[in-house]
Amino acid sequence: MSTSRKTVVADHLREALTRGDYQPGDRLPGEEELAERFDVSRATARLGMRILQDEGRITIQAGRGAFAADHQPIIHLATPISGGSDSERFEAGYQPHLREAGYYQVDEKIKVSLDTMRPKVAKRLRFDADENGPYGGLVVIRSCDRFVEGGLWQSQVTYFPFSIANNTALMSPERLDEGVSAVLRELGYREDWNWDIVGARMPSQDEADSFGLGPGIPLLVQERVAHEGERPLRFTETIMPANRHQLLYSGGDAPEELLLMASDVNIFER
Repeated sequence: MSTSRKTVVADHLREALTRGDYQPGDRLPGEEELAERFDVSRATARLGMRILQDEGRITIQAGRGAFAADHQPIIHLATPISGGSDSERFEAGYQPHLREAGYYQVDEKIKVSLDTMRPKVAKRLRFDADENGPYGGLVVIRSCDRFVEGGLWQSQVTYFPFSIANNTALMSPERLDEGVSAVLRELGYREDWNWDIVGARMPSQDEADSFGLGPGIPLLVQERVAHEGERPLRFTETIMPANRHQLLYSGGDAPEELLLMASDVNIFER
């Protein structure tokens, strides 16, 4: 069986799905029809279909055939809304939204550690090795992995300068019900502004295994640095499989019901 031949089958079906030839739930041509159309064996046609199954583009049901997947990516609220909650408030915002989408086994695991700043973190937090005293090079790392139906769904890591987080609730491996920003306010720090960068990259093999990703599915990476004036208070990196998430940004005085209003928006619609 030739890898190139199964790729031809996969590419044809992928292009047809992208054009909108098949709507969510539509049945795709079977193995026998694809084998005849592309002059390959049924086994090769089956492998081509499995490529798209691994990508999340189709579902294969034993005895029934293959169907165009009904993509329902979850809205990730990338910016806080007035009176509402951001993506870091698990119980108040993220968890209920997942349950409304039909996911009921939703959990969150939090770990806290202390380490020296890696170059990437030092760059985001604009750390100078000659500043901030003997503990300036230390960073408190608050890791949060979110699981849906037992599988890793989203991974979020926040880095705080030790001088800010030491001996505070930020070092406790407990859920912060009011969110990180509220804890910082209680400590006397005000998040005046922040900047985000969002990009996509292919996962490492370890990441693909952790998220249960098939070939061809990239990760969305959202980086945020929050400042008080010119001083960076924290750096947060959120990693999300691109086929399961879509980021929602708002501007101006967005209403509290924005998340509900946008809940049926789907970038896979054509």
